[in-house]
Amino acid sequence: VVRLESRALGNALEQNIDSYENPTPVFRTTYLDGDTRVSRDQDGKIFVYSKTSSSMVPTDYSDVAADFGLGGIADGLARAFL
Repeated sequence: VVRLESRALGNALEQNIDSYENPTPVFRTTYLDGDTRVSRDQDGKIFVYSKTSSSMVPTDYSDVAADFGLGGIADGLARAFL
């Protein structure tokens, strides 16, 4: 399993490089009702979320492997160089 410890990396950079500051993402909700939420990030990208269940029990994703898109990157490199 490949795991990117970005929080630890950011903290190490902050402690060792005076000019570095961990970025603080901006995420604004621009519309909200009982079933839909529309939000925008700091770059203006829009994210639309819809409610698919009325359950209040959190889903446990601890057994789900992280997907960093590595398969797509490998495919793209293979097409570019082979």
